[in-house]
Amino acid sequence: MNKEVMQLDLFEGIVLTTEQEQMIAEFKQDTAKRAKRRMLEIEQTEGMLIEAGFLRDVDFKNTFKIVKVTKDVTLGSTWRDNQFEAKDVTYITSKGDMVLLGKRFNKEQNKVVDVEYSYFNVEGDKIECSNITGNFRKVKPTTLRDKLHEQNRQAETNLETYNQKVVALATAKADLQTKCPDAQVVEITDYDSNFRTTKRLKVQFENGSYVTFIVRLDGTYSMAKRYDAAIAAMDADETLEFFNNQNK
Repeated sequence: MNKEVMQLDLFEGIVLTTEQEQMIAEFKQDTAKRAKRRMLEIEQTEGMLIEAGFLRDVDFKNTFKIVKVTKDVTLGSTWRDNQFEAKDVTYITSKGDMVLLGKRFNKEQNKVVDVEYSYFNVEGDKIECSNITGNFRKVKPTTLRDKLHEQNRQAETNLETYNQKVVALATAKADLQTKCPDAQVVEITDYDSNFRTTKRLKVQFENGSYVTFIVRLDGTYSMAKRYDAAIAAMDADETLEFFNNQNK
């Protein structure tokens, strides 16, 4: 029989060893310390943000709270052969967090949506938030504020530009369809000179030839590429003859 002092949990009728009782007590102390430490970090960060001009519930949201809970917890470890489940442990912990509030243009929904940035790292008097700055450099809170506001403005601009492109593509498509009634005019995803994806129009002819067009925001367009299926099907001699006849 185990010689350790045994203690009875009256609520569950489970006999705990002295080691297990100590592990539960240490768990309670650790969770309380972590909660209080995190509370201080949140308070300091909130003060830093407010001083830099961030507005609560506009630029950031603080839902952090210290709470008392009663739950079953698993303590110990298998490799030490002392893992067990402690029933109905009441301890201090925390819930919620602080997040930065921003806006993004959602193309699928065609609207500006609210987003939360839960990952940001405070070090000294600077903050890192790559979702806002676009890199992992730590910046001053005022710089982060400016970049957040700039990002929010850009979201509105992206929405406006996207809808202008939709109208421009529809206008250009109707015009090209009128010029080429027997061809199929379709919207395609292509790449611009900077290798970024962009929407273009493709006029596809029945024989396989096609022309793609760059469409500007005002609905005007210009040719981007062309493919002649008849020339592509020629062998070397036919191609030479074709070009030779062009110069006569």
